[in-house]
Amino acid sequence: MNRWLIMFCCWLALGRASAQLAMDTAPARGVSGQFVAVTMGTSGLPSPPPTAQRYPGGFLLNSSLKEPSDSAVPLEPAVLVISCERVKESLLRTLGRRDQWRGRINLVINPSLPAEQGTILTGLHGRGGWSYQLALPSPIKPRLLLRAIVQAILMEIANRNAGDQSAEVPFWLIAGMSAHLEADNLSTLILQPQVLTVGKNVRLEGLAPVRELLRQHPPLTFQELSLPEPETLAGANCDLYLGCARLFFEELLRLKDGNRCLCNMIVQLPRHWNWQTAFLEAFSPHFAQLLDVEKWWGLACVNFTGVDFDARFSPRESSRKLQESLDVPVEVRLSRDELPAPAEITLQEVITDWDPSRAAPVLERAMESLELLRRKAAPEFIPLLDRYLGTLQSFLNDTRPGRPAWLERNHQVQLAGLRHTTRKELDTLDAQRAALRSRYVSPAARSQAQDPGHPPGPPADSANPISAAALSKTYPTKASQR
Repeated sequence: MNRWLIMFCCWLALGRASAQLAMDTAPARGVSGQFVAVTMGTSGLPSPPPTAQRYPGGFLLNSSLKEPSDSAVPLEPAVLVISCERVKESLLRTLGRRDQWRGRINLVINPSLPAEQGTILTGLHGRGGWSYQLALPSPIKPRLLLRAIVQAILMEIANRNAGDQSAEVPFWLIAGMSAHLEADNLSTLILQPQVLTVGKNVRLEGLAPVRELLRQHPPLTFQELSLPEPETLAGANCDLYLGCARLFFEELLRLKDGNRCLCNMIVQLPRHWNWQTAFLEAFSPHFAQLLDVEKWWGLACVNFTGVDFDARFSPRESSRKLQESLDVPVEVRLSRDELPAPAEITLQEVITDWDPSRAAPVLERAMESLELLRRKAAPEFIPLLDRYLGTLQSFLNDTRPGRPAWLERNHQVQLAGLRHTTRKELDTLDAQRAALRSRYVSPAARSQAQDPGHPPGPPADSANPISAAALSKTYPTKASQR
């Protein structure tokens, strides 16, 4: 009898201990219900299936900003969901939106996840729409955590009305919004377990550090913000990217109804293959084309820093940039068994050998480059740039759908004549460009070319020679189609 009593008491004690353990490890839920946080190993949250989409983001934080060695904070589910709710509230207030979330965000704290790997955001589309899982290392730096939360919230807002194709949220928006919220006060957004935050700890960090940074380094162009290279997002370069992204974001907010335009852009992202189209549609009262955004951004940087980084290129640099704008990158397959090799052809070859519908995006790309170069080219090259632009625009106008009736009636003959005339005009402009360039060849380069013991190489801005057989097998690269 005593033995059965002892076994019953042991069973009761074990049951209470198990109940207490389950209570201590239960998932923590935010006040809005959107965020659920658990520590890996203490909950039965399943891993995302192979069909889930993974979103990059953590690498945006490979910054050289100096932080205390102990700045990384440990994560606890109950505190983490409070931080997420605070970040969401501040983000929605910045955009002027109400909280109408649809997709749940599951936060998985993984102490075994290497800190250098960053955060991992995955999305899963089901019958009820999109849901997300954000894997977080612990401890983690507050800046990294803030940007991870911002990315997850922006993805959830963008995909509320999306189908099975996820929206593309631009990097600059994630970085700019995060830096904007961080400046308000990072310590009040990202809470630390067992650390009391009092009112007098609040600090508002203005744009002075960004101004000082941009006075020391030329700001990134809109193109560099839109499509950052890997080296742009690492080390000291990342500091510059984050500073420019913050300034770009806050300058957009300063536009009339800027926050409404940003909201419209985020909502429209799923309807477009790239975010630039959604951006122009949402900001149509302010920008008609991406070139207008580039000009506006350059002027905003000058007004902000008081430094004119838009100084014009030297004649020699203008000549080199002009050649780059006119070159058409292609890939050439010399034989059926060989891999395609990169090469460059001229606009004349594109106009003569390519179908007008295939040539149009390449010529438009060249015109965009010439327009951007015109802002910074040496004054001696401006008239020549204008003539190039006029020639290409005239050819495009006469070969677009809805072209003049005379071209429709006798298409092949008239197209051949138009190609011949345009190529002849471009040849004339190339000759003028060569004469203009020869005036700025340095004496050292001229003497090197005249030295019989040193065989001259190809001209600095000549296109790569390609055989006629190879030309028939060229196709544009992605760069020439942008």
